[in-house]
Amino acid sequence: MKKIIAWAIIIAGVFGLLWLTGRNKAFDPQNEIVKAANQSVNIGKELAISETFYDFGAISMKNGNVTKIFKVTNRTDKDVFFPSLTTSCMCTVAYLIEPDGSKKGPFGMPGHGGAVPRANELIKAGESREIEVVFDPNAHGPAGVGMINRIILLEDDNGNKLQFEIKANVTP
Repeated sequence: MKKIIAWAIIIAGVFGLLWLTGRNKAFDPQNEIVKAANQSVNIGKELAISETFYDFGAISMKNGNVTKIFKVTNRTDKDVFFPSLTTSCMCTVAYLIEPDGSKKGPFGMPGHGGAVPRANELIKAGESREIEVVFDPNAHGPAGVGMINRIILLEDDNGNKLQFEIKANVTP
């Protein structure tokens, strides 16, 4: 009888752990952005892009934020609507630079500090927009040194994603 009770407790414990493990899977915005980027569709047929990757090289925390501007041109005869611009980490934000030079944003990581505002940007046929990406090397504190890769996603209203990437080696 004692063996049956012991086995029942063990089996109940295993099922309890499995239930709790499945229940506690937290939403991880970083992983969601990376997954989306890995499934990204090349919308380069519609858009001309100055570049999609930039390596800052070695950057020092003591020198503060670094910035890179990417240029996107709609080379079709139709307007392209972009409801979403997001980043893969809280240390990185993006701004849309309007034709008049004003900035729209910041757009950041989903789930960090509330909802990311919608970009809701229309790039008319033949027009260009610049996307300013700002990386803060101090966002992860003094221990946040070493190589980083961050992803910025611009998504059109059809769900197609255009991926930009920045890389840096953060030093103290």
